[in-house]
Amino acid sequence: MFKVFTVFTGTILIIVTREVLAEEMMTLPMSLLLETIEPYAMECEPNPERVHAEELFLNKEDAHPITKCLRRCLMDQFELFAEDSTDVNTEKLVSWMVLLYSEKMDELKELSNGCNEKTIEMGIIDKCEVAHSFAMCMLKEMREREYEIPEVEQ
Repeated sequence: MFKVFTVFTGTILIIVTREVLAEEMMTLPMSLLLETIEPYAMECEPNPERVHAEELFLNKEDAHPITKCLRRCLMDQFELFAEDSTDVNTEKLVSWMVLLYSEKMDELKELSNGCNEKTIEMGIIDKCEVAHSFAMCMLKEMREREYEIPEVEQ
């Protein structure tokens, strides 16, 4: 079974490891991913363990609450939430995703806005739940549109 991680995490990895070309990042070892986010995860509350980071990269739909909060924490650190809101800042998100999907900027904006709307419609207000729900929505929409999504090697 192929394991994939969210575009958010892939984008964060690209930013953090600028020396790696985006084209070379479609298959990533779990150990590298864990090592890359470790300094960011240390800033998070509740304090995540390795298993939570692994769940994040494997996009577990039924993720542990700490995994969901890890995603929220990373999104907070990279300022992916709109100011004073639980909406994801589409412009900022797309400006990072363009590193992997440069030809799909308009479509990515549409997907992000749609996932923000779905989160609002579901009445989700907890930022950890919003982060998880938004990420799962984006991943689902991208898979349906056959985006090439990086795979995680365990």
